Amino acid sequence: MKKETKSKTKNEIKTRILAIDPGTRNMGVALLEDDTLIYHGVKTIKKRSTPHETLEAGRKIIFRLIKDLRPHILVVEKTFFKNNRNASLLNVFYDEIMAVGKRKRLKVKSYAPNTVKKFICGDGRASKEEVAKVIVSKYPELKVYISQDRKWKERYHQNMFDAVALGVIGEIKGWLI
Repeated sequence: MKKETKSKTKNEIKTRILAIDPGTRNMGVALLEDDTLIYHGVKTIKKRSTPHETLEAGRKIIFRLIKDLRPHILVVEKTFFKNNRNASLLNVFYDEIMAVGKRKRLKVKSYAPNTVKKFICGDGRASKEEVAKVIVSKYPELKVYISQDRKWKERYHQNMFDAVALGVIGEIKGWLI
């Protein structure tokens, strides 16, 4: 007896989008699959003694996310350029994330923070809190993260909201594989 194989059309293939808000300390991460938020969180890179060790720790997190979540598309927030040592390290890390995505043969896209804010809130100068509120209106399960008892917790979770916002852009743009 012959086994029937059913090929999937482009409309039946679910697109998995891994969105990353890079940081050398806290990195926002989200995985969306066809308008559904599958995974969200913040990955923390422990403080290392050298910038090289920090980059290596961040690179390992990216490889692990790609291996475990199996995305088709990688969306990364462009870094904000400042003239200090931490910004330089963040810029190098951003470049590393983009390179890893390309090496893994993912479709790679990046957006500037003001582009994300404009797309999500209609205002390129919207605050992180405004972005979070719009994201919570789309994904109510994230409401628990919007107001915390400590300011540092709110800042920590804003990384995740930024990543989800990036994923929403990828999902709405509807890139084909």
